[in-house]
Amino acid sequence: MSVSVTIKVRREIVEIADKMVKYGLARSRSHAFNILIERGLNSVLREIEFWDSVYKKVEEYKRKNYVISHGGLSKLLKEERRG
Repeated sequence: MSVSVTIKVRREIVEIADKMVKYGLARSRSHAFNILIERGLNSVLREIEFWDSVYKKVEEYKRKNYVISHGGLSKLLKEERRG
């Protein structure tokens, strides 16, 4: 059962929750806060660092005029690791 609670959190925590929603790690801020509480901040920060690097790589490939289609990102990242 869920219970609504009003709390104040540091701005950094809200930014982390927003990134979790942006990257699809959580459905909403509320869901993100629940995940943070259950899994712990350090675990979530490691996952966000991973997705930050993925998004940066995608932007790099876009600047190089690569066309990324569905399922094509993992192939490009594997090629980058080998090369």
